[in-house]
Amino acid sequence: MEAISLTGSLILVLAIGIALGWWLGSNRSRAQSQERLVRAETTAQILSQRTEALEADAQVAGELTAAVGPLTSTVRALTQQVTGQDRQQTARLAGLDEQLRQLAAQNQRLQSSTHGLLTALSSDSGRGDWGEVQLRRIVELAGMTQHIDFDVQVTATTDAGRIRPDMIIRLPGDASIVLDAKTPLSGLDAGGDAEADATGSDSPTGAGGRDRVRAATQVHAVRRHVSALSKKSYWQAFTPTPRFVVCFLPSDGLLTLAGQEDPALIDDALSSGVILASPSTLLGLLKTVALNWQQAELSSSAHQILDLGRELHDRVATLTEHLTRMGSSLDRSVEDYNRLVGSFESRFLPTARRLSATGVSDTDLGEPQELTGRARGLTAREFSAVRGTGNGTS
Repeated sequence: MEAISLTGSLILVLAIGIALGWWLGSNRSRAQSQERLVRAETTAQILSQRTEALEADAQVAGELTAAVGPLTSTVRALTQQVTGQDRQQTARLAGLDEQLRQLAAQNQRLQSSTHGLLTALSSDSGRGDWGEVQLRRIVELAGMTQHIDFDVQVTATTDAGRIRPDMIIRLPGDASIVLDAKTPLSGLDAGGDAEADATGSDSPTGAGGRDRVRAATQVHAVRRHVSALSKKSYWQAFTPTPRFVVCFLPSDGLLTLAGQEDPALIDDALSSGVILASPSTLLGLLKTVALNWQQAELSSSAHQILDLGRELHDRVATLTEHLTRMGSSLDRSVEDYNRLVGSFESRFLPTARRLSATGVSDTDLGEPQELTGRARGLTAREFSAVRGTGNGTS
């Protein structure tokens, strides 16, 4: 019995354990299912929220795409324009480099030419040639003709010796003006530069000091040349000639520089019988001379026309006399013709008709007609003085 009771107890305990285990397992399964359900719902909510967020992002992205589309095309066009401008700028820079190289080469050639010009001007012969060329150009601009209005390199002799001015300007009335073009340019040669560098290189003014020394050298050279010209007395060799000689400076700047550096230079030169002339002033002087020549030619032409008019008037009077005499001769010829016709009709024709009546010829003889017109006389009042010599009828 005890064994049965024990067995029943064990079975009961086992049944209770099984029931308790099933209940515990069922509760655990239920708890796990609920936990999974909660997780699934949470995941669904999260997914739903993410889907809404993605949809909102997609909408924003679409709006951004619609807004950024034109901007993208604009940026693309701007990029192309900037690229083209960069290319053009590069080409321009390349062309500028080439121009700079050419300019540098031209500057080098200009320096060489300037050096050659300064070298040529350093000699007296070169200065004289330059002055003569400038003088010839100004004379041509004034409209003057060589050997008519002016002569060059004319040689003459005075008390001072043999002289040869560069040009003689002819004036009406056989007068003349003497021009000298041997320009003093000592301030432009190498000696002037060396003197300026020696005296002004350490001065505070620097280049200004060199300019003043160069100007002083130039003024001194002009004064020396004016003194030499005044001693030649050109007006003694060419008469009639005003008691002065024109010293031609082939640059207005030279005369201005000399006048600014030494204001008394021009007055002193005039007192010595020397007129300092720049291209502008000399052109005005030559224009005045050319105008005087024109007036002289007009006056000469007027006198020639007056003489020709008088001669023509005398010849018209002579021709009028001839016309009147010829008209009178024609009238006398008509009268003589009419007398011949009268004699022919009254004396010759009757005898000829009687001869025809004898049967010598059957042709009838015609009768000539007298002339009734007369020569027309000169009726103008200018010919009244000679009208009486003719018949004066019309």
